[in-house]
Amino acid sequence: MTTLNTPMSFRPSRTLGLLGASLVMVLFAAGCSTSAPESPKAASATSTPAVSATPTPTAVAGLVDAPQSQAEAIAAGTAAMRTYLDVRAEIEVNHPADSSAIEAIAMGEAADKIHRIAATLTDQGTISSGSYAFDVTSAYANDLTASDGTVYPFGHAQLEGCMSAEGISATNADGIPVEMNPNRRGIVQVSVYYVAAESKWFLTSIESRDNAPC
Repeated sequence: MTTLNTPMSFRPSRTLGLLGASLVMVLFAAGCSTSAPESPKAASATSTPAVSATPTPTAVAGLVDAPQSQAEAIAAGTAAMRTYLDVRAEIEVNHPADSSAIEAIAMGEAADKIHRIAATLTDQGTISSGSYAFDVTSAYANDLTASDGTVYPFGHAQLEGCMSAEGISATNADGIPVEMNPNRRGIVQVSVYYVAAESKWFLTSIESRDNAPC
């Protein structure tokens, strides 16, 4: 199990509740987790100071090389988060009965939350449309040590930024629009790991920061 040392600039988190009603909260809540991924490839991470981050995200589709700098890790982590939200929206809008696509970009609690959200939408007959958005405001990257002792510099990216569900709408099984809370933006913290065995970045957790708006 990976152990993280999070800089003090990233405050403790609570469950997202920006949308009010339970169904609407399910549509927005990306899932909270303080545990690290159950993966043999990621054993420990060494923290580095938080830095202001305005990286240019790069595509995460397919295989990618290990990051060579903190900037590369932050950019890749940001791209992974946006891909995660795109895949989440695709699942919710087009095929909530099959959420397996999230496994290509997430593991552990980050993936499990989407499976639960999709199951709830399917059970309730909710029809969704739209998309999510995320903008990073600060970030840092850690070295990641695999279970065999191999160190992957900058293999863990921790992001903080503004997630928005303002682009999402939904109707219930009767075709009646679901009432949305006007506050559908919140600050979230995201953990992303580079899994060398697969040459890919995976999200492992998304947490809200004290229900703070943005």
